[in-house]
Amino acid sequence: MLTGDYSGKQRYGQDYAIPGRDGVHPYWAGHVIMAYAFLTAMGLPGDIGTFTIDVKKSRIKVSKGHKVISVEDGAFTIESSHYPFCPCEPPGLATQSYPVCGLDSVTTNDSIRSGMTLVPFNQRLNRLMLFVKNATAPGYQVSWGDESKAFTAEQLAGGINLVAEFPENPFSAAFAKVDAAVANKQAFETKEIKEMFHGNGNPSGAALVAQSDSVVGKAEEEHDALIAAVQAAFVPVTHVIRLEPVGN
Repeated sequence: MLTGDYSGKQRYGQDYAIPGRDGVHPYWAGHVIMAYAFLTAMGLPGDIGTFTIDVKKSRIKVSKGHKVISVEDGAFTIESSHYPFCPCEPPGLATQSYPVCGLDSVTTNDSIRSGMTLVPFNQRLNRLMLFVKNATAPGYQVSWGDESKAFTAEQLAGGINLVAEFPENPFSAAFAKVDAAVANKQAFETKEIKEMFHGNGNPSGAALVAQSDSVVGKAEEEHDALIAAVQAAFVPVTHVIRLEPVGN
């Protein structure tokens, strides 16, 4: 976080603050660096998925957690049960304070995408790779969801990380629903510990728990329902990758 704060100030100005304005409560960029440190230390591999398209054969091969639905006229439809981490959420779906797609900026410390410029989060922990083999054109316009971007045949042969190239993507809306369910669970966990278990500092709350298991049982019943809601929010996402030759 120390080096990230230094790098952030060098890139984005002296008001950029990884540890937050008070030096204690980070904004989103600081949280990205903390998450990167923990997840890397846990040894998570970061392989979300790999899609390999053979242009000449008009075929696509996908890794575990994904399946091919159809291939037609340069459009490859895939169903994915493995999600990438999305750095922004669509307007109207974003949970409180979460960066909104199209409105966040990499130059501010309240942006997840900004934090991703200071540590190799996507490279090490968030890889959803597209490889294009046997290209018949110098380059291709890659469309994923509503977004499009041009790449050379050489870049595509070496592989591009879709989630890094397309921060707003077909997973964003589904990711927002999962994030909202997680936020609801976390909000209840604060209430569960501070109020239901400990009475928010009132000894009578702790005494009540000591006298009876009913408070714990009731709390955990509600907590289990919120966990189930998170699991239910994780539904497969159907998305389409389109290739259009350019530079002929």
